[in-house]
Amino acid sequence: MGTNKTRAIFIDIARKLFAEKGIENTTMNDIAEEAKKGRRTLYTYFKSKDDIYYAVVESELFQLAHKLQNELQRKMNPAEKLINYIYVRMDIFHETVMRNGNLRASFFRNIHVVEKSRHRLDITEMKMIESILIEGNEQGLFNVKDPKLAAMIIQCSLKGCEVPFFRGDLRPFSSTESKKNIANFILGGL
Repeated sequence: MGTNKTRAIFIDIARKLFAEKGIENTTMNDIAEEAKKGRRTLYTYFKSKDDIYYAVVESELFQLAHKLQNELQRKMNPAEKLINYIYVRMDIFHETVMRNGNLRASFFRNIHVVEKSRHRLDITEMKMIESILIEGNEQGLFNVKDPKLAAMIIQCSLKGCEVPFFRGDLRPFSSTESKKNIANFILGGL
């Protein structure tokens, strides 16, 4: 079995165990046993449970970025694409949170790990949003003077909704009406 495949198996198993049992209640031994590998093999890939947790978070964020990138390839005008991007982003976060069960609570205690691992996603997201804004400017649909700054503000606004969402403060987040209201507010302001 290849090195990358073994590492990916460990990450997937750790994600599942973290989601089921919580990070605190999952041991490196649990992960190795579930993978049907020795602890020594696990430690070849990851120095500690924090190290594998970081890899799990990065894996989830990579999947998020990949799904968002796919949305940019869809054929629609930039205004629709931007709103669709926001909707899809909300749906993906909802799906990720629901799939990961007990991992939700750990995100709050380990927010510095999440922030460290998502730096690349933040940059990628800003570039994706900026590309939509530039395309809209070119088609005369938008009049955004500084697409880079606007992309950063939109991305920060969306990111600011995440923790309240994880905590459950934005329960109706997944309803179409709520997504519409959030997108309109972020894009239209007051």
